[in-house]
Amino acid sequence: MRIQMRLSRPTVVAIQEYKQIKFADPKAKVTNGYLVGMAYKAIQNDLDRIDWKAINSMDIRNVIINYDDNSLSDLQTALNLEAAVLDGIEILQIKFKDIFSTKKMFKPFVIKLLLFAAILKEKDKLTLLKEENNNE
Repeated sequence: MRIQMRLSRPTVVAIQEYKQIKFADPKAKVTNGYLVGMAYKAIQNDLDRIDWKAINSMDIRNVIINYDDNSLSDLQTALNLEAAVLDGIEILQIKFKDIFSTKKMFKPFVIKLLLFAAILKEKDKLTLLKEENNNE
C-alpha cells in the first residue's frame, strides 16, 4: 500500500543508517518503504516488550551525529508498504497513544521509533521492558 507522509530529519537519517547496516552500500537500490518494512519485521516479535519511551529518549550513534548535517532535511515521500506492515504500524500507533499519554499519534513518529528500535537491535542495544527482560 502506498501512503504519503513527511518524514523528519532524524527519520531520514535513521533510514540511511539502517540501509548502511543492512546493505553496507549507501547506494543500494532499495526503497524507503522496503527499509521500513525490513525494520518492522526485524523487531516484530519484540514489539510488546520494547521500552518505547527509552527508545524515544536515546541518542543513537550515527543517527544523532548525522542529524546535525545541514545537507539532510525532512522528506515528503510516499512509502510503499506491505499491508501487514502498515497494519502493524497502525496497531503501534494506537498503543503509542497510551504509552506516550497523548490523544493523537502520527505515523511518521511511529516509523521513526520503529527504525530506531531496529537499528538498536542490530547493534545489540535494544531496551526491553524490565519485567520482560530476564537479564535484569
